[in-house]
Amino acid sequence: MTVSVSGTNTLINSDNLPPHESWYYSDEHGNYIDWASQGDGYYLNPNMISTQDLTISIPNEPTSRGLTINGSLVDGEVGNSDYEYDMSTVGLALDGCSLFNPLAAPGDDIEDEKYSFDLYSGHPEMTGNYHYHTTTKGPLEVLEHKGLIETPVVGSAEIELYGIMCDGTLIMGCTELDGSTPDNSDFDSQNGHVHDISDGTTVHFTNRYHTHICTETFPGHRFTPEIQYYEGCN
Repeated sequence: MTVSVSGTNTLINSDNLPPHESWYYSDEHGNYIDWASQGDGYYLNPNMISTQDLTISIPNEPTSRGLTINGSLVDGEVGNSDYEYDMSTVGLALDGCSLFNPLAAPGDDIEDEKYSFDLYSGHPEMTGNYHYHTTTKGPLEVLEHKGLIETPVVGSAEIELYGIMCDGTLIMGCTELDGSTPDNSDFDSQNGHVHDISDGTTVHFTNRYHTHICTETFPGHRFTPEIQYYEGCN
């Protein structure tokens, strides 16, 4: 994964190959493991991981759409709003993998997709684009590798940051960037709110919208955001 600046945007490029084990790699790949059921109803997705050339362009100072993100917008249905993130890659996780929105193609149910997840809660679609819709230990292991946390366990990590969406929305877990517990009093319908994003010493994003995926504490929304808070995704 590479990061560069182009004008007023930050460009992130990734080959989208997860740096962890998966049974969706071909069996000659070093990260391949045999499929193992995680419980009743789990099945092996027929798709296989393949190299992608993904680039997302994120505005450094995003412009709010002025939306009230409530239950009428966050409805889990494709095409019911002009403000939904597109289908396919709309963000990147810290480990370089695609982030998808939480919507399933018509005829499918996002709640059922977990039954084809690997041990990192991801899976590939038909073109081999491996992606996440929800929490995963993959990005937390990046934080561990960087020496920022000691416990890369979803729901228990000292800091839980998963990635960023194409409009500049950050995806957090059960903590803020400084490790504190989020104040959910101003959460919208996709567990999002706006405030400075600080690590306790430095403010990295001023008044930045971000969402929290934390099923244990904030079960109202268990996935990546459905509605794009800021203008523009390229």
